[in-house]
Amino acid sequence: MTALERLFFWTAVLLYALSLALYVVNFVFKAEKRSQTALGTLLAGFAAETGAIAVRWYESGHAPVVGNYENGLAGSWLITLFTLYLVHRKKDFRYAALGSIALSLLILGIGMMSSPTMRPLNVALLSFWLYVHIFFAWLAYASYTIAFSIGILYVLKEKKQAAGSPPGGIFEKLPSLDVLDDMMFRYVVFGFITDAVMIATGAIWAKDLWGSYWSWDPVETWSLVSWLLYGLVIHLRVSLGWRGRKLAWLTIAAIIGVLVSFWGVNFIVEQSTHIFNVR
Repeated sequence: MTALERLFFWTAVLLYALSLALYVVNFVFKAEKRSQTALGTLLAGFAAETGAIAVRWYESGHAPVVGNYENGLAGSWLITLFTLYLVHRKKDFRYAALGSIALSLLILGIGMMSSPTMRPLNVALLSFWLYVHIFFAWLAYASYTIAFSIGILYVLKEKKQAAGSPPGGIFEKLPSLDVLDDMMFRYVVFGFITDAVMIATGAIWAKDLWGSYWSWDPVETWSLVSWLLYGLVIHLRVSLGWRGRKLAWLTIAAIIGVLVSFWGVNFIVEQSTHIFNVR
């Protein structure tokens, strides 16, 4: 990691943390007037992280796809991009940033805990399928993160309404429960589709690289489990009519599978065909 990249990286982390703190203060103390400050801070952090990625890309000569650090950097960037897009399009969803910023900071921390040493692409990674595979993985995980964040908002607002509390404050400014439920489900569906493309392109790449489409590698297995869990969310909603609190809690819990498959497995498992790509 160069000095310039380190400067951009820690500036982004600082600004993300400040933005999260501002959103928390706004939400808890109903300081709605400061919401634009929180958004502006998030945008500045996104610009700093973009700078870190640009420096990394220029210095390494390839997209940030090698190791936990680079995957965390790119994944966090796309999560923040999705968050900014949602907040820009629908300002009443601004507090979805609470969950997404927290997860962005988490994966940046996981990445920094791994080695941020710059490494060239090895022979196994010199494939067009790598970029397709990773790109759709980022899309899926960013979408799941937004669904997770909206799920948290749903649970909080539904709990307040169920307690018979009078409307007012921040919760009154949030979208209705039906709108939250619908938007959460849309992001789950988008994530599920892009996740399916990620798994399919990974299988094609694996056939070319290792001679088989599927080898029940721990990362492959957990990715499949995570994808099936979101498939269950869709099935329960479409076929059995699940809505509301139950579906929101399941969507919140499902993010665990994403974190385990993308980062957690490789902190525990030593034997994995995906180790070369994450450490």
